[in-house]
Amino acid sequence: TSANTASTIVARDGSGNFSAGTITATSTSAQYADLAEKYTTDQEYPIGTVMKVSTHDNYETDAAMLNSIAIGVISAEPAYLMNSDCDGQAIGLKGRVPVRCIGVVQKGQPVYAWEDGLASTTATRGLVGIALESNSDETEKLVECVLKT
Repeated sequence: TSANTASTIVARDGSGNFSAGTITATSTSAQYADLAEKYTTDQEYPIGTVMKVSTHDNYETDAAMLNSIAIGVISAEPAYLMNSDCDGQAIGLKGRVPVRCIGVVQKGQPVYAWEDGLASTTATRGLVGIALESNSDETEKLVECVLKT
């Protein structure tokens, strides 16, 4: 069967896929591109939001602001997720992730924590990453970046 069923032989379905419970194996590649860890947040943030450590006792992180020290970005689909059983959202710490940016971005430019979890190419204390693509749209958009936080 291709279903996750105990004491059965695994067979691929028509698409070449199968499901299983726990698999013990050595991975040589990953479908996604970032290393993430779960942290509690004050609210549910959209993918690409730049995050900082919160000063509040009830949660660990919230949206980065101008001159925040960024710790990472809300991950779309992490390749490796640490503390996956913990509460919170997956925050990409290293690797390639989409980042919510405002203003024109050129490939190779550094992006920095700006306001309300957005990033900008305007230099601040909070380096987030380096843009892997250009985008001339002045409004908010997702830009693929390699994290440098």
